[in-house]
Amino acid sequence: MNSPSDTYSQETDDAAEMVRTETIGYSLPTIAMDELIFVTPTPASFEGAPQFHEDEWRQIEFFPAARLEELQGLLKQYKAFERGHRNANGWTEIYARQLPPVPVMPGRDALNRLAEMFRAGLGNAPILLTTSQALGQVADGFSLRPSSDVTLFGLADEHGIHVLSAIIDGDDRQLVQAFITLHAAAHLLLVDWRGQMILHAVAEDGKLAVWRP
Repeated sequence: MNSPSDTYSQETDDAAEMVRTETIGYSLPTIAMDELIFVTPTPASFEGAPQFHEDEWRQIEFFPAARLEELQGLLKQYKAFERGHRNANGWTEIYARQLPPVPVMPGRDALNRLAEMFRAGLGNAPILLTTSQALGQVADGFSLRPSSDVTLFGLADEHGIHVLSAIIDGDDRQLVQAFITLHAAAHLLLVDWRGQMILHAVAEDGKLAVWRP
């Protein structure tokens, strides 16, 4: 996420152009404002841990289907906010999401159930980065790779899974398949915040129910 300073020197083919920083926007319209705790990775916890920019945290995530109406309301608010703050150079403000914490998959055995759904082993917690440095490894985090191009990650404790998100490395059809599995097994829906859409049901013929504000 970029933030303005005073001026910005932009090199062109002909000459350097000075651009007022008030015209430079943020590079994405929304982020999750979680108060994460970071720890220093050990050699063991570093092994295989997914690493990505902090802004990717919870951009694609799963919720209990019972929260559909609440999430539809939030996406409507976000869409109006995003339109009001978009310009040619990005966004003048960011929609900071702070959702009430509700378990995505409750129960002490939630992580094991998640792993069993995909016949995959649990991996180490994500390591979040900024443009210039690593923030650290997310405390109480986990990861899991259900397929070659999708990584699931989130937060969990003895009460269950509280955050369940995804990052796509290539084939987005693999994310759809992960949604189908999670919807069938745990009655979850999927929100793509930047894409402003919700996948919330699967018909008998395999067609997905998609909602957009």
